[in-house]
Amino acid sequence: MTLEKNFKEIIAKIEKLDHKIFLEFYGSKFSQKTILAAKIYSFFGNFYFWGLFWLLLAIYSYLTKNYEFFFYFTGGAFQSIFIQIIVRYFIIRRKRPYIKLQHEGVEGKDEYLKIPFLMSKSEQSSFPSGHVTFFLFFGILISYYFHNWELLLVFLILDVFMGISRLILAVHFPSDVLFGFLFAAVYALLYIQLTDKYWLLLFYWIKSLIAPFNPLPF
Repeated sequence: MTLEKNFKEIIAKIEKLDHKIFLEFYGSKFSQKTILAAKIYSFFGNFYFWGLFWLLLAIYSYLTKNYEFFFYFTGGAFQSIFIQIIVRYFIIRRKRPYIKLQHEGVEGKDEYLKIPFLMSKSEQSSFPSGHVTFFLFFGILISYYFHNWELLLVFLILDVFMGISRLILAVHFPSDVLFGFLFAAVYALLYIQLTDKYWLLLFYWIKSLIAPFNPLPF
């Protein structure tokens, strides 16, 4: 019982520090002056952007008849999004700053969260940051597949700015952002080292099954 109490006290102290750092950053002149830039930049980390990327990749794969990278990217996305949903919406279920700190005058500034069908309970959860996690995760997949580690450095730097933009928009705490980097690395390690080959086998098996019934040159 003492151990559990000590653990809760440690978590409470960490959360208090997390809130303090967030509020100081949120109230800074830098944060107030860069809201528009943060809104624009943040778009490149949401699922609308990556969904468009996936669709264009699918079209490109269809035209070139080379599906390996499309299947590789799709497998990583499916697996990692599934894990993210479990962690974020069923295990942690931490509220966003503009919800938890509303009494401190914190307002959410990410417009796409205000679209009615997205304002479910799940979309009010914040840990870990999906923008930060998947921007880096997809960057790792792309860099690993094409063996371009300079590109990974670019993704890492851009992801730091992504994390900052999420703080400015009051949709994530600092710890959400920091753990986003960690989760991206864990997702990538799990996929690249353990499961990617199984996803590729599955997709190519599905492709072979539907090919005889597909009138298109798939």
